[in-house]
Amino acid sequence: MIFYINDKEYNLKYDKLFKKYIGTGIESNIYKLDNKVLKIYKEICLKSRLREEDVKSLSQIKTNRILLPTDIIYDENHVFCGYTMKYINPCNKDEIINIKMTKLLYELKTIKNDLLLLKQNNVIIDDLHDNNFIYNKKIYLIDPGSFEIDNNKSEIYIELFNRELMHHFILENIIFRDIKINKKQKEKIKELFPLDLYISDVLEETIKKNETVYEYKNRIIRS
Repeated sequence: MIFYINDKEYNLKYDKLFKKYIGTGIESNIYKLDNKVLKIYKEICLKSRLREEDVKSLSQIKTNRILLPTDIIYDENHVFCGYTMKYINPCNKDEIINIKMTKLLYELKTIKNDLLLLKQNNVIIDDLHDNNFIYNKKIYLIDPGSFEIDNNKSEIYIELFNRELMHHFILENIIFRDIKINKKQKEKIKELFPLDLYISDVLEETIKKNETVYEYKNRIIRS
């Protein structure tokens, strides 16, 4: 298979390319090449995906935890066929419960700053779920394939939409992951973390010194 990244030609036989295969999705097949992830589009895709101009625009935005495309991939005919991203080596997500809440707070502040930067660039996020984030002592969102650049939406709309989506993702997949919560506890969490605030803002007022994620979430739901 021949493809181009930044005008550099890569010519990998399919058996060699297969060894670099790390996964697949609705949109693309995914490979690891050095420190890059290659998302090479499938010929047929039943959902919308990033266009060449989208990749060009997103690659100019310098986020820290919400990973965006870095370079465009062209096929042997120099036709757009995908994009590259930074490769993050995953750790076990179960480790999250043992990190300090101060560390988690730092991560969520960094994600908040990413969201504010995306808002300024008219980027609407989507498709946040457990399979689309990686923990490696830091928290990374790794699949921008369903992100959208919409210059017709106001910054206020984009901020509210992105914040609410991230709000549910963080509560369900990070802070309260792997724990059963009853109806009363859900109402308590909903009251503590209102949608009009970033979760990092709430945590600044509610965490205790040296408290772990495990200790925090248990204190919250049992108080």
